Amino acid sequence: MNKRILAIVGGVVGLALIVLLAISIAGETEVDASIGYGDPVVTGQTLPVYNSAAAEDVAVGMPGPEVVGADWEDNEVTITADGRPKIVLFLAHWCPHCQNEVPPVQAWLDAGNLPDDVDLYSVATSTDRLRPNWPPQDWLEEEGWTVPVIMDDQIGTVAGSFGMAGTPFYVVLDGDNNVVRRISGEIGTAGLAILVQEAQAAG
Repeated sequence: MNKRILAIVGGVVGLALIVLLAISIAGETEVDASIGYGDPVVTGQTLPVYNSAAAEDVAVGMPGPEVVGADWEDNEVTITADGRPKIVLFLAHWCPHCQNEVPPVQAWLDAGNLPDDVDLYSVATSTDRLRPNWPPQDWLEEEGWTVPVIMDDQIGTVAGSFGMAGTPFYVVLDGDNNVVRRISGEIGTAGLAILVQEAQAAG
């Protein structure tokens, strides 16, 4: 009799542990699904998708979208017509070209090469927890990334609004938030310096 009672009690306890474990795993999955994503608000016109093969970028001169977003610590970051020329860099955590681009850009910034009259922003986009180097914030923190970051949402709203065709993707905007230039791919610090000059010239 005692053995039957012990067996029943043991079975109940075992079942309870299984249920608790299942609830715990489900909770972790729900939390993980949100890591690396933001909830940005984008207003304005969506730019045409960038075509690197075209002789001219049809988006040049068009007003760029305005974005109100946040980084992974919920600090607000905005891209808007604030009178300051700016460069927006779109990065994907799994992209090897982005991984190549970030360290030299950060070293270039650490050396004080970004002039005071140009702002640099970044957007963590195309986030996928099933791909390497996830989540993006861990990667950027490891690289010592000091550029303000907007976390894109799960459908890439910010990237889509700027017509991103691949990563890394740079967009130069003048002080009125009009597109000066867009370019996709690794450009290195020499290329970034040229974009800064173009941003300054556009004012």
